[in-house]
Amino acid sequence: MSEDTDKTTIKRREARLRRVAAVLGLKLQKSRARDTSRMDYGLYRIVRPESDYVVAGRFPYGYSLTLDAVEGVLDELLEEEDHKAVQQQWMAVHGRAGELDAKWG
Repeated sequence: MSEDTDKTTIKRREARLRRVAAVLGLKLQKSRARDTSRMDYGLYRIVRPESDYVVAGRFPYGYSLTLDAVEGVLDELLEEEDHKAVQQQWMAVHGRAGELDAKWG
């Protein structure tokens, strides 16, 4: 692959992950470091835009996630959202009995 193709692939992947984060009400931020010797050069973090709370990628420095790590975190958050949606549907159908099933099941 050429360098241009690699850059294009990375840009597309980054854009896709930004869209996934937006669906979850989050924002993907990339380090603004331009010095390749900086620890956070080319790395990311995931934040809640309304509060700037860093959901992932805060330690050991301000930006610490690679795109692979961002994808992993967003996948976990999507699974969590799906699980919550299923629980809400269950509760809507089964009412208070669903709480007992969830607690003891």
